[in-house]
Amino acid sequence: MHTDFPKLFSEISTDGAQRSLRWTGVETFSGTYKNTRVEMLARLVFDTKPPAGGHQQDDLAIELTAFHKAFSDADPSIEQGARQDEVLAAAVLMQYFTTRSKAAMAVITTACNGARKAALPIDLVTAAENALSQLAASRRKRPDLREVEIEAPEIECEIDFSSVQANQPTTFKGVFDQLSEAVDEALTDVVAKFNASTKLLVDASKKADEELDMLSWVFGQRALLPDQPFADIPADQKPLVLSRDLASLTTILPGPNPVPALLARAGVNSTENLRIVDAVNAVTDDWIAEALKNHKPSPATSPIHFALVKRQETGAGDSWHAGWAAITGIDLGAAMSPIALAELFYHETLWLR
Repeated sequence: MHTDFPKLFSEISTDGAQRSLRWTGVETFSGTYKNTRVEMLARLVFDTKPPAGGHQQDDLAIELTAFHKAFSDADPSIEQGARQDEVLAAAVLMQYFTTRSKAAMAVITTACNGARKAALPIDLVTAAENALSQLAASRRKRPDLREVEIEAPEIECEIDFSSVQANQPTTFKGVFDQLSEAVDEALTDVVAKFNASTKLLVDASKKADEELDMLSWVFGQRALLPDQPFADIPADQKPLVLSRDLASLTTILPGPNPVPALLARAGVNSTENLRIVDAVNAVTDDWIAEALKNHKPSPATSPIHFALVKRQETGAGDSWHAGWAAITGIDLGAAMSPIALAELFYHETLWLR
């Protein structure tokens, strides 16, 4: 049982037996991971305007039904309720945090820097941020190259010569079979060790390549889209433009911990708050078309990308503002520092991948 679950569930019940039954449901439901499942859970936890079961979205409706079934199977006497759903959904997400970076990203992006809040006895957003930091560090840890070395195999085999008869070659077949089996075992072991060593080297190379690409981008001081120097990009465009660039260079989820530092070095300011709607209005139509290519942003877990969708429908200006605010439930005045906005958009981009 997760150490925070007793505190999380205490509002519903302090009964140990009931808590154990609910945890059984949490373990059952978290045994399978899907992005649509995380989407549904995030909507439940934050009680978003877009409902957990979606609007005629069968995939979300199926996940919501499966969520309720997991707990009713564990305890047929359970009384379903919105508040209990929020708490149990948070528990499932916490289970995912240990290995699934996208679950943590979805919580962070749905919260939208405090524009939405989860009414829970624990700080789920901070837990998600801590989980991302730990996963980022562990997945970029350089391997110990001493583990790459493969020692020469030793063939341990005691040959049984009892059936061998002089001047009768056919009786040696058993001896050769024994030798063949011993050699096969040794070679199988060597191949397994070689494959493991190769994987370590490939992983190390992948980490080094990503790091080199990001550093080259920062020190080259030139954006990928649009292809122009950082200095020529208007300040209100930089949070979205540069964070998308950095996300495109990210090959290992959830991205490195120094992302804010890289964005700051690229020229994203950390002062003077910028409204989400103003940042979305600042970027060009061509850039929006490229940023949305092959994506179907959710108004719940990808509110900034969804703002791009609404902006694309009507063009720059304020005609899309009311519709976006009504659907997402986020206030039009929602603002944050450019660096926070950039990091949020970076996480949204990776979540949508």
